[in-house]
Amino acid sequence: MTALREEVSEVPGVSKVVVDLAANTVTVHGTDLEDERLRAAIVEAGYGTADSIAA
Repeated sequence: MTALREEVSEVPGVSKVVVDLAANTVTVHGTDLEDERLRAAIVEAGYGTADSIAA
């Protein structure tokens, strides 16, 4: 979980990351976030992504 939070926190524009493994979700707060960069960070941390990301 720490690796996931760290990877996603490195994405430009991210100000806060909330990981809920029980619900299988990651909530990201920030500005000018790029979907592809967020997905890449999640995959880099060893997790999969859903087909859609809520704005």
